[in-house]
Amino acid sequence: ISALELQSKVIITMRLIFIAMIMHSLVLRWLTLTNRKMALKNAWQKRKAQETSEKSTEPLAIEEILIQEEMLDIPKINEQTKSIVNIMIIASLLVGLSLLWRNMVPAFSFLDNIVLWQHKVVVDGQEVFQSITLVNLLFAGLYIFIIANAVINFSGVMELLFFRNFNIEAGTRYAINQIAKYTLIVIGFTSVANELGGSWSQVQWLVAGLTVGLGFGLQEIFANLVSGVILLFERPIRVGDLVTVDGNDGKVMRIQMRATTIVDWDKKEVIVPNKTFITNKLVNWSLTETITRVVIPIGVAYGTDVEVAHQLILDTVRSAPLVLEDPEPSVFFVEFGDSSLNFTARAFVGELGHRMPATHDIHMRILAAFRKEGIEIPFPQRDVYVRQVPASS
Repeated sequence: ISALELQSKVIITMRLIFIAMIMHSLVLRWLTLTNRKMALKNAWQKRKAQETSEKSTEPLAIEEILIQEEMLDIPKINEQTKSIVNIMIIASLLVGLSLLWRNMVPAFSFLDNIVLWQHKVVVDGQEVFQSITLVNLLFAGLYIFIIANAVINFSGVMELLFFRNFNIEAGTRYAINQIAKYTLIVIGFTSVANELGGSWSQVQWLVAGLTVGLGFGLQEIFANLVSGVILLFERPIRVGDLVTVDGNDGKVMRIQMRATTIVDWDKKEVIVPNKTFITNKLVNWSLTETITRVVIPIGVAYGTDVEVAHQLILDTVRSAPLVLEDPEPSVFFVEFGDSSLNFTARAFVGELGHRMPATHDIHMRILAAFRKEGIEIPFPQRDVYVRQVPASS
């Protein structure tokens, strides 16, 4: 009977290995087909980014930045997916083999007899001691290995299984991945603690004491951690957004639990604590609308025909190629200055990167138009009256 049982288990073992090999090949084949689709999507995104770059006068147009953020890192996704697939197949195969050969290989049962420590548990209202053996320690190590790989490779799997089938922005994908990683870490910590004998009833007073102590000593760090969670859920900023916060301008590159990384126009990475985004004034130039208004003050000399100057400025602003027709530009005579009649020109541009080129272009056009029409741009003047000349000695 033992020989027949051994033969049966060997056959089942070969079947399990064969099924694991087939599943591995099928997943790799599916991954190859999926890579082709992602490569086509990347090619389309790259072409769109190139067309946007050709239309824009600025190399860092908002649309181009967002399109580049949408492009997929296919080699990284492949590596992450293969790692997860290999771990899942090997783990499933090991679990199946252990269940199959558990009764036939009693040699490893000695691991249950190696007691590392004991802890109290409540069973049916009574406290009893439960042993933590070497098997529990091995399982805890296995949990750590699986959770660590899941956290590292989670984003690539989500891209293949979920994100590629829906029109989800890069910032939303990043937020989902970060929240999922934090959730996996909490699950892994809880699983390891349970395997090693930890329970909430044993550590609740310690946690309460540490919370009070850390609340006083590390309140800024905790404030930034909570603010990071709020940023991921509320999403006032996203990866790829152009923002101004606490005097810093730039593009959001990473949103982490404690701080957010912004790359400014000098290509310097600015680390901004998350609390700053919640408590300080924040300007997001690309959250829902990329159109912004440019305000240009203009002064003409006293004695200038105001109606002629007004129409000339308005026509000049309208002629600038970066100025949008809708909303249409406007020019107002705003005040009588000390040395000039002051106008304000208001024009709208399509994106943040057009503000400086549009301002430069409008200034050059207005200066040329004023010179052609003989309109003077005054400078501040001061009249000095001498009431008394001191007598010479």
